[in-house]
Amino acid sequence: MWEAIQQKEDYPIFRLTYLSSPVRPFTDADFDDIESKSIEANNERDVTGLLIVNDDRILQILEGREDAVRGLYAKIEADDRHTITKLVFTGEDEERMLLTWSMVVRSVTSIPTDILEQYAQLYVELLNAEPQYEITIDHVDLFKTVSLFGPLPN
Repeated sequence: MWEAIQQKEDYPIFRLTYLSSPVRPFTDADFDDIESKSIEANNERDVTGLLIVNDDRILQILEGREDAVRGLYAKIEADDRHTITKLVFTGEDEERMLLTWSMVVRSVTSIPTDILEQYAQLYVELLNAEPQYEITIDHVDLFKTVSLFGPLPN
């Protein structure tokens, strides 16, 4: 496929990955709301990330300064549209894996079956993984592939 673009920052990059479940199915209005608010706010915070929604499975990766990411995660935890299932990983890195992704929000509905199966398998692996399971560039490449196939919110 293609490699994740990475960039070394002048501060440690804090990365947080979590899984959650929607309380009810997400609507186009939900996607529009999340994406419109997150792009501007994340640019101000210097946070990058992606959000993938597949039926009852939500995966999100956030990265940036630790205080900004933790503050954003606190707001996400309070969002009543979903319930956090698992905090998969929190930790520092020297480089961003989602350099140009201020926030990409995708509903997984029309992607090739083999890619969807890979994503579903990895989601279950993350759900059952030991705490602090680190997300690799290969994982991020799969998530980006899923995101690129997902439809844009209206």
